[in-house]
Amino acid sequence: MKTYRAIQELQTTGIVTAGISLRTGGVSQAPYVSLNLAEHVGDDANAVATNRKILFQETGLKELRYCRQVHGNCVMDVDDTAGVSLGNLPDVDALVSAQRGVALGIFTADCVPVFILDIETPAIGIAHAGWRGTFARIAVNTLARMKDSFGTVATNCRIHLGPSIQRCCYTVSTELLTQFAERFGSIVQDGENLSLQAANVNQLVEVGLPSTSISISPLCTACRTDLFYSHRAENGQTGRMISYIQLNTEN
Repeated sequence: MKTYRAIQELQTTGIVTAGISLRTGGVSQAPYVSLNLAEHVGDDANAVATNRKILFQETGLKELRYCRQVHGNCVMDVDDTAGVSLGNLPDVDALVSAQRGVALGIFTADCVPVFILDIETPAIGIAHAGWRGTFARIAVNTLARMKDSFGTVATNCRIHLGPSIQRCCYTVSTELLTQFAERFGSIVQDGENLSLQAANVNQLVEVGLPSTSISISPLCTACRTDLFYSHRAENGQTGRMISYIQLNTEN
């Protein structure tokens, strides 16, 4: 499918279907051109609904659970709820599940989408890690919730950090750089720029995940606005991609 970039590092297991939408192939008008999948950014509701139909048609997804992202570090086990859908959105930034055939999704336009697959259980998680969520260890919290809910062990997991703003384009304040370096080590800093990817890897390795089990997309959303939405590069007025992960019904 030309519209979507699959997360091959996870899909090769045969256990999950995972991917991130590109910004092309939809019907939204400027500044949301064209496959905006989020209804909270000011886009026309009918256009978003049409774009979601395109997503489902091209990916084969049947059911999608998502949340009202608040740049925090709270995680929801969707298996404990009757439904997570429009009009009933939890204020969390990560979702976990052991259900087959149910996709979990988060919206991004620079923030890091963190895909988690527990191969043994199996179980899945997905987290929205902007700088606030990363600093508050949302990725580690998601793993912890998977452990509590499903018995997930970190060494049985594979994690992929999807396309997001990279250190090349992420200039932040000296104060924020200092806070991140003190918490996650100097590897997160490059001059005046911050690596959210390095900060997420650091916290995951600290809780026992082998670094060889973590893969990172080299694609920068701010550099590649031909493919992705970028909140920073587009001055805060743009659409959102969706990152999704689903346990296959058969594997």
